[in-house]
Amino acid sequence: MIRKSQLVNALFVLGFALFGIGSYYGLKSGISKGMMISSAAFVAILIFHLLDALYRRRIGRMLTGTWWLCMAYIGTLAVSMFVALRGGIPGVQMGNALLSCMVFLAPFNAAVVVLHHNAHDERFRFADLLFMGLGALLAINVLGYLAGIQAVGHSFEGRANFPFIRGIYTGSHVLAVWSLMLLLRMNRSVQRPAALALGVLGLIASLAFMIQINSRLSILVFLFLVVLLAIRAIKAVRGLYTISLFTMPLLLSSSLLVYQLLSLPVFARIMQRVSVEDVTTFNGRSYIWTAVGDWALNDRTGLLLGNGFKGHYALGLLEAVAVLWDEPRSYNLHTHATITEVAVAQGILGVVLLYVIFWRGFKFYRAQYQEGTALAPIFGGFAYLLFIWQLDIFCYGVEIGHAILFCMMAPLCRQALPTSGTGPGTTNAPP
Repeated sequence: MIRKSQLVNALFVLGFALFGIGSYYGLKSGISKGMMISSAAFVAILIFHLLDALYRRRIGRMLTGTWWLCMAYIGTLAVSMFVALRGGIPGVQMGNALLSCMVFLAPFNAAVVVLHHNAHDERFRFADLLFMGLGALLAINVLGYLAGIQAVGHSFEGRANFPFIRGIYTGSHVLAVWSLMLLLRMNRSVQRPAALALGVLGLIASLAFMIQINSRLSILVFLFLVVLLAIRAIKAVRGLYTISLFTMPLLLSSSLLVYQLLSLPVFARIMQRVSVEDVTTFNGRSYIWTAVGDWALNDRTGLLLGNGFKGHYALGLLEAVAVLWDEPRSYNLHTHATITEVAVAQGILGVVLLYVIFWRGFKFYRAQYQEGTALAPIFGGFAYLLFIWQLDIFCYGVEIGHAILFCMMAPLCRQALPTSGTGPGTTNAPP
């Protein structure tokens, strides 16, 4: 007989693969249908939990302040969709606005439900479940790519374009998160040569695909964290969160240094597009980020509460960039960084909420890593998100990175979870 916990666990793992399939179907046959597929398994978990809670006539008070904090941020995301709907942003309709809200909410709350149903199982490991979910997403993408299925949307000829994912660089980010989790899981495989060998092969394969995708920023952040984790310097590095706050300005101010680094033989042989103009502007992203910076310093329209989804179109921020990139209208663009997208769409309010979420998550997972708990592997992936959200759109809205980030926050959202570094896969969460 299948236990309830086994059912929700299976749906959670399946949810990531369906998220990828929904991204493909949405780009090919309609964004609304795609979002329904992407959120289907996570919504099924929530419906199952609701019916179970009603049947038992009890809903426990299990949520911490972190859950309310995360819901407040997701609330600003939802409001931004309806601001865009009211403002007449092209492509935003009532149906896809509501479905977007479902995609924002479902994975996070499904992860909280999964933890609830496994709270008394000493063998349960949430980190393992998340790792398997991301592995399932990568597996269908690798198999689809090898089978010759063509990616729809953002892709480049001659590079590895994963089909079941939104955008070519998203594949590199998911590979990086999964690989960093794998690296920390390998700490438990030192006494098991076969498991250790499989882990090393997994890391090599992931890096090979990342090189084929050719996301330079992703590879640089990934290698930086691999070095810190491999030599365990990350335990001694102070101020990592503070350093991450300045990721974008540090990159922009040291663009020539980045070019010199990428021009070294070891990188020049494996990377393409190593030209001064391309590298120093980060493939044109610096023009977008500069435009957003000018708005924040000089215009400041909607700076506090935001201008809604695609607020840059309402403000006309990226019209000049659209011309450079041969886009007929700037609403087809985004600002190529979660922090800038949130700043324009949700204002300082959204940015501050997200900063606090990252701080709580970083503090929590660093402690798990230092103590060697069952949640420690998540620290590697979370550290990657800590930097990449300031350099790519990966963690915004309906992107898979948003779902990954908030699933990682789920262990902080339950009260009175069992504490053990070798037993249950969760620990007592902070309030």
